[in-house]
Amino acid sequence: MSEAAAVEEIAAAEEHLRRAALAGDVAALDALLADDLVFVNFAGHVLDKQDDLDLHRSGALKLSRTDFSELSIRFLDAHTAHTVLRVDAEGVAGGVPFAAALRFSRVWRRGTPGWQVVAIHSCAIA
Repeated sequence: MSEAAAVEEIAAAEEHLRRAALAGDVAALDALLADDLVFVNFAGHVLDKQDDLDLHRSGALKLSRTDFSELSIRFLDAHTAHTVLRVDAEGVAGGVPFAAALRFSRVWRRGTPGWQVVAIHSCAIA
């Protein structure tokens, strides 16, 4: 596979992740998140895959807007990619409305199920 084709695959996976999170589509998120996911959220909490899925499943996190921009993609090897992007999000978390500008860093791994996220780090943009 060419690097250009791989970049398109990762960009499409990021968009699929955006749409799944926005819709609260737990089945799609389950397919996109690796079982060994480690997610450090903007508050510094360390979550695993089930923690993240439970936020969407329970309705504790409901997103009404997720605009992705400034996407950069770097391949670490043929099966691993690192993405960095800006996310402008709005929604309700724990019953409290929020609007935030965040920077996300994700590590994607290509395996039998396709591209999955194995690591996520997010922080607020000042």
